[in-house]
Amino acid sequence: MTAPLLETRDVTIRFEGLVAVNQVSIAIAPGEVRGLIGPNGAGKTTLFNAISGLVRPTGGEMFFAGENISAMPAHRRAAIGMRRTFQSVQLLPNLTVLENVLVGLHTQFLAARWRALGSRPETEAQHAVASVLDFLGIGSKILTPVNQLTFADQRLTEIARAIVTRPRLLLLDEPAAGLSPNEVDELGHLLHRLRDEWGMTILLVEHVLSLVMDRSDRITVLENGRMIAEGLPDAIANDPAVQLAYLGTDDA
Repeated sequence: MTAPLLETRDVTIRFEGLVAVNQVSIAIAPGEVRGLIGPNGAGKTTLFNAISGLVRPTGGEMFFAGENISAMPAHRRAAIGMRRTFQSVQLLPNLTVLENVLVGLHTQFLAARWRALGSRPETEAQHAVASVLDFLGIGSKILTPVNQLTFADQRLTEIARAIVTRPRLLLLDEPAAGLSPNEVDELGHLLHRLRDEWGMTILLVEHVLSLVMDRSDRITVLENGRMIAEGLPDAIANDPAVQLAYLGTDDA
């Protein structure tokens, strides 16, 4: 059996008297697209933030490629192959697409190499950015300020910044928020391309259930900080506990 790339063991997160995440254990295999869903307040974002290093668990452990990362800071997790996006687009609006995506390479280049970028028209870093933007279909906008992009292209720019280093694990926090149905379909296709062509493992937190059901290999469901279900999309869609959590009635 393949060892998990990411594993949480009884992870618990408390904020004063509130238990936001309660003994959650998940194991994500290499090359898997894992959906993480649940109603508002279920603890999804808190768990997501703990995995990416922005929140320190108060109990339990987390492992990445077999290494205990429970106390590892976020920048170290990025350096060993974990990258994330955010619910709201976190870009530098007055900079170009190229400049925004170059930020994602900061853990890969020494200061001396960065100093050389300004004097060279073609650089290793710029080539890496151009390649990723071409892969995402926005290569022609490489010199466009991001405040002139459509919202969908801003989302793609943020994803480009996250994947430019070819991370082993990509953490996507509600990437479909604000997208049209057609754009959601294109995003779903992109997730499978990242998995199939780049071998990337993806953890997807999302409220657009059609995207999660159509594109996830397996789905984990949280409610009130606890994991209430985990399995294949069809099984999750037909799970009475999941239906009750979302619809709130015994007749769900």
